[in-house]
Amino acid sequence: MEFINNTSFHTLIHRTALDNDCIAMAIMCRITYDVLDDESLKISKDQEWGLHQTFWESEYGPMDTDDVYAKGGIDLMVFGSAKALNGLPVTESEVVVNINNKPIHKIKVYGKRTWKSFLGSLSISAPEPFTEIPLTLHNAFGGTAKWDGLEIPYPANPYGKGYYHKKEEAIGNVLPNIEHYNNRITKWNSWQEPAGITSFPIMSIKAKNNLVLNEEKSKIEKLKLKFFNSAFPELIIEEVNIMDTISIEGVTESNQFAFNIPSNNLEIDIILGDKKLKRKMNIDQIGVIPDKKKVFISYRFPFRYTINPMEIREFSLNTTA
Repeated sequence: MEFINNTSFHTLIHRTALDNDCIAMAIMCRITYDVLDDESLKISKDQEWGLHQTFWESEYGPMDTDDVYAKGGIDLMVFGSAKALNGLPVTESEVVVNINNKPIHKIKVYGKRTWKSFLGSLSISAPEPFTEIPLTLHNAFGGTAKWDGLEIPYPANPYGKGYYHKKEEAIGNVLPNIEHYNNRITKWNSWQEPAGITSFPIMSIKAKNNLVLNEEKSKIEKLKLKFFNSAFPELIIEEVNIMDTISIEGVTESNQFAFNIPSNNLEIDIILGDKKLKRKMNIDQIGVIPDKKKVFISYRFPFRYTINPMEIREFSLNTTA
């Protein structure tokens, strides 16, 4: 099989053998855009957001792998910080993700807080003022706790903060900055899944939400495609269309950061022996970087083919007019 990339964009090939002569393959492409003042997108000169075959660490925290065959929806992820309006310090704020002015997900963001002890009871201190808090998994609920002399990571988010095994450990120590909008932390042991809007490479939560197990036979009955998605569950969306507007509130010093989905000009040309086919790439991931006025969009085309000896097999990625 020969793959020819006739574009200047990053690409990645996922290939899996299904049996002796059948191959499952996915072609991926990622384009980085500049967000213009009129909310349109322009292809960036520097295609800084590449595709990765493994889990990796970005300046915005841990990132999921891109090397999967297909996904169960479109990932929508936001990278950067919660910011106070006009740069004026606040003690708490909200970040809201909208599609066509309809809210689809909200999170709550607080300044630094600690657990206070009074007569054996714990309460939460008033949040400290802030102008900016990074929206990473490090500021969501999780982290490690001490148990029998060992540091035990919280399975749902080992990167975070606010996880304590004993009440005494919590006293004077911090809570997470990022919380669920409708499920706030009220007790020191209110252990919960992390909240956020960034990349979500947490396998335990993916398995919990997307694996159907047969306990009697101790085997997996079904694996939902959303297991392979990279966004928080609330931000895996069914579809987006050309000129849909995505806007995020609370991530810039102005009211919101917004952009419109551009047209899709990516096309796969396939040659399999005597067959010649053309197929459009489909959006499966949108990454928003408000601080840099950037957006990346990932496109994917998954398909299967049978290997026939001596047959020409060629796949090329092209842009249409």
